[in-house]
Amino acid sequence: MLRTLRQGLLAGGLAGLFIALLFFVDTSPGNGFHRVAQWLALDSQTAGKFVGFLLLLLLSLVFGMLFGVVARRMPAALGVWLLTGLAIGALWWIIVVLFLGMIIHHVPLTFGAFLSTSIPLLVYGIVLGSLSFLWRQPGL
Repeated sequence: MLRTLRQGLLAGGLAGLFIALLFFVDTSPGNGFHRVAQWLALDSQTAGKFVGFLLLLLLSLVFGMLFGVVARRMPAALGVWLLTGLAIGALWWIIVVLFLGMIIHHVPLTFGAFLSTSIPLLVYGIVLGSLSFLWRQPGL
């Protein structure tokens, strides 16, 4: 149990760093982090990028550990792990971005906001599932 939590935490952290790069590479570097901070109404003009970055990494670790708990009993099939990772990314989007973001921040969901938040989180899920699958295999 501890091993799968640790693997999920590490894979979640690395996948979180990867999507942090995706949020950084925007029309204006780092403005995507303001959007992350807005999910929980923690955005500010001066510290919004830093808070968003830290929040993104923290949530990556939490959802990585959740994946570790779920993945503990899954069969060793890459497709299952990737689909589970996608489900974790979608769950992150539904719980944090859609539910908490709309309730706390009261921002209507536009198509552009949907794409700019859901795609990186689905990529997070794919990276999380593939890293966890690679580390689960003996000899790799």
